[in-house]
Amino acid sequence: MADLPLPQQTYQSRSKPFSSERLLNLLLEKGGQASNKYMLIGTPGLKDYYNFGGDKPVLGMIYMRDFLIVATNDNIMVLYKNKLDVINQITSFSWGADIGQLNPTSPVQMVTNGDDVLILNSEAKKLVVVTCTSNEPEGGMQVPGNWTADAPAVPPTQPSDTAYTSIAYISGTFLASCQINGISYVQFTDVLDTELKYSLQLETALTNLTALKGNMREVWAFGANSIEVMAPTGEAGNDFFSHVPGAYINKGCVCKNSIATYESSFLFYGADGNIYMSDGYSLKPISTPALLDMIKSWGVLQTEDQRKSVIGQVFAQSGHIFYALKFKAFGKTIMYDLTTSSWTERETGDGGEWEGEYIVRRPSGELLVSSKTKSMLYKMDSDYHTDAGETICREFVFATISMPSKKRMFFRSLTLEVDTGLGPNDHVMLSWSDDGGYTWRPERMVSLGNYGQYNRKLQFRRLGSSITRTFRVRLSTASMINVLRADVDFDQEQ
Repeated sequence: MADLPLPQQTYQSRSKPFSSERLLNLLLEKGGQASNKYMLIGTPGLKDYYNFGGDKPVLGMIYMRDFLIVATNDNIMVLYKNKLDVINQITSFSWGADIGQLNPTSPVQMVTNGDDVLILNSEAKKLVVVTCTSNEPEGGMQVPGNWTADAPAVPPTQPSDTAYTSIAYISGTFLASCQINGISYVQFTDVLDTELKYSLQLETALTNLTALKGNMREVWAFGANSIEVMAPTGEAGNDFFSHVPGAYINKGCVCKNSIATYESSFLFYGADGNIYMSDGYSLKPISTPALLDMIKSWGVLQTEDQRKSVIGQVFAQSGHIFYALKFKAFGKTIMYDLTTSSWTERETGDGGEWEGEYIVRRPSGELLVSSKTKSMLYKMDSDYHTDAGETICREFVFATISMPSKKRMFFRSLTLEVDTGLGPNDHVMLSWSDDGGYTWRPERMVSLGNYGQYNRKLQFRRLGSSITRTFRVRLSTASMINVLRADVDFDQEQ
């Protein structure tokens, strides 16, 4: 009997026979800071929470105090969650009738200063400021008052039809990028004002500016081939921001919605196809070559709408920090666990696109997630074991087993140590490949046991012989999943 190490992430090598590991809807969980032991746990599920009404999917949302501001193709909605955990819609603003803009069909950008929300309508390339003009206290919380949604005035020195491309917030200041006569500018406000007044010209290399992103006390201007860094100076007017000397990065990004922040770092899908995380003013790839090959096999992001549909978000849950990267054009989602430096794939059902889309965190730590297709809001938690009632199919593939002598192996059994007795009588399926993961044998099945049937041994016997062997395990259950270890019993040909 030999220990069979559990896979630690999805696809670490281009060669399947060399390294065929895969994680689908499972996460790596280490046994402690000083421990080399680890296990696999199920990704968090989704539970119905609030129906916005209608059939328009959410294009963006942000939490501000106890208010949730949600943008769809039809309107901007303001929702309020009271102390009884009940959400009510306070008001809504129609893109056309109330705001006078084209209805967006692709993701909108949203940032807040704690009192106002600045929104960029990507289709119209126009801005909207949503503000609560009056509130009344209720048990120490803010409650619904009067709300307005207006386009901020364009600075008098700029054309009235200025087209905006990106927004950010830093140091009490809203920022918006635009192009005028082929030159990229960043426009910004007074600290206590939402009206854009001042401008800073960017480097000519950023003529095709992708996005602005604020983090800590810096603003990064992402171009297709480079990144420029700015910081507040403490001066007034047009001199409020300046370029940081020497902070120029010779890498770029064309998928502006893929850019997310964690503490002082930026994470994004780079123009060169790598996935990066910043460290100071340098970038380190966090993607593996095999992961990039997998993304490449999905297709090519040819249009601007396809590039906009790559959505990156950072969120924390169950002691882990995740960067979720969704490729909506291909119906695929991958997640990077910053805590364990490992990748996993995320799906809903059997091979379907993950149901979740935009993620916001309430001050209490609760995560709210929008639906990819419906006007529905979910709660996301590791205590939920389905995606809004739809089964989450979980899968992991072990590294390929082979002997240095290339002699045949005779497999007596494979034993899994899994937390059992935690849910309904579902099953674990095992299949294997003798060509390194290219083709698979029919699945074998054993029971997980019913509620209260703890400490069951999940064992598969009489597994044949081969020169190389790759095992794959699939689980389809609405209960908690913790995979603790695996053992394989085999003899080597003499």
